[in-house]
Amino acid sequence: MSVVNFLFPSVVRFGEGCLSLLEKENIPKGPGVIITGGKSAKKSKALGRAVSYLEKRGDKVYVFDGVEPEVSVETADKASEYCRKIKAVYVIGLGGGSALDCAKAAAGCAPGGCGVTQYLEDKAKLNKPPLYFAAVPTTAGTGSECTKNAVLTWTARKVKISLRGDSLVPRLVLADPELTYSMPPDITSWTGMDALTHAVESYFSSGANETTKALSVCAIKLIQENIVKAYKNGGDKTARRSMLLASVNAGFAFANAGLGAVHGLGHPVGAICKIPHGLVNAIMLPHVLKYNKKACLKEMKALEKETGNDIIDTVLKMNKQMKIPGKISGVCGNAKAMAGLILSTTAYSGSMQYNPVKMDAGKTEKLLKRVL
Repeated sequence: MSVVNFLFPSVVRFGEGCLSLLEKENIPKGPGVIITGGKSAKKSKALGRAVSYLEKRGDKVYVFDGVEPEVSVETADKASEYCRKIKAVYVIGLGGGSALDCAKAAAGCAPGGCGVTQYLEDKAKLNKPPLYFAAVPTTAGTGSECTKNAVLTWTARKVKISLRGDSLVPRLVLADPELTYSMPPDITSWTGMDALTHAVESYFSSGANETTKALSVCAIKLIQENIVKAYKNGGDKTARRSMLLASVNAGFAFANAGLGAVHGLGHPVGAICKIPHGLVNAIMLPHVLKYNKKACLKEMKALEKETGNDIIDTVLKMNKQMKIPGKISGVCGNAKAMAGLILSTTAYSGSMQYNPVKMDAGKTEKLLKRVL
């Protein structure tokens, strides 16, 4: 009998207002760092509230707010060094996937005294326990709060790369739907389609099992029913709650089952064409599903029975409703000219190895032509 392994955060709280639990959670006492982006967390007042809750515990709270979209290795290095400088005992990631990934990398690297770049180049290992890490997502899509991976953009090499380790899984997740209310329509659609891609790819992944498939199906249903509602009416609290719950379920699914060619090819496309990750996934998903269809007809029929619709047709319809283009060239005019560079930086390990069709350079080139 084969062994199935599961990896989940230690504690997950979900529900409106659960950000306030920061004051009462069993987080180590001492200096702490909140790692976040420069604007949205401040504008929504989530950052101020988080600082206030932690200060009520008597903590000295510092803020690193230099996280950019598609966060870079260089920024993660700065955040890690900042944690060392103030001798932090815990790290809170507050924001979208970039903020959470940056915080995750900083928490993992700070105790060892080496930069993130050194770990990625295998000059050092994550051989010391990370700082206590809590994840507070403010978008409904990336799933970073559920995983052991910190996805970073290595600017100098024009690639996206993952710093990963079982110990990097958050110790605490506070998934508060209220923090997603202020997302604008484009971020709502991109992050939501990122979550759908996580759910769909993990469902068809060669690493899927009964538990991960159940989580995937739950997420797919919730997203199909609520993403357009949330996109068109950001004040729809039921849709917002459903989308965050879907994101968390999809995160649990792909963290334990793996993904596929959307992510395997999407990371280099996004890094080179400089397109937001969720938008790349939304564009690529129907193309990859069509490409994989013959290899997973049984699974597609089973999913159709669960959801009551054809997944490819549904994705295309949702993309159209949210004004997402059908090709990468729709958001990056010179994308086709960069095909060679994209292919040269595509890896066939990681996400790609779980794709239903076993991918190689020739197959990936054919798929890329369809997408661009």
